Amino acid sequence: MQEAARQIESPTLALGYAVVETVVDGDLYLQTPNGRVRARKAVSCLLVPARGDQVLLSRDNFGRSYVLAVLERPDEGVENRLALTGTTRMTVAHGELTLTAERGVTVASPEHITLATAELKVHAARADIGLEETTVAGRSLSAGFERIRTVAGSMDSFVRQCVQRMSSCFRYVRDHDETQTASARQLVAGTLTVQTGNSVHMAEGHVKIDAEQIHLG
Repeated sequence: MQEAARQIESPTLALGYAVVETVVDGDLYLQTPNGRVRARKAVSCLLVPARGDQVLLSRDNFGRSYVLAVLERPDEGVENRLALTGTTRMTVAHGELTLTAERGVTVASPEHITLATAELKVHAARADIGLEETTVAGRSLSAGFERIRTVAGSMDSFVRQCVQRMSSCFRYVRDHDETQTASARQLVAGTLTVQTGNSVHMAEGHVKIDAEQIHLG
């Protein structure tokens, strides 16, 4: 009966200022003009109160006390922390959302981070990326670099057609170099020089050498 009467009775609210004395397991212990009070952070109070903060306190005649907002934070060295519980979605209608920080922005998640957009632009003076496994799928890729350096333990490339245009090309193979193809053609406008320790040429059909002069020996 008493509980039913309390539910029917309208609560009487009182607002006042308080100073956070300590935080224990989510409970806030506050100093007020009427003594020490234990309160909880209201869901609408996104900024987590810290020791020494001056806050707005709401109390009712049922003994419930909530911190509605952090009004002042004397200690500028305390980290400002926003805390939410449960799945959270931020929606901006008819406008853009900009996050700006003077020193840096960090996005971290122990599970996954998803980016979905019609166009993605990234501008940075330097990028350091560490990935254990990467899968990239797309219809086309255009890249422009002044210099590329690649270090890999092994590399497999599956390409249907490959065209390369270079001013100069230098390849250094320490152990073995092998090419397997149905046919091969090499056109050299100037001089072709082949220098080996030993040379073996084998053909199942015939070998043809055609030149104005041939020197053997």
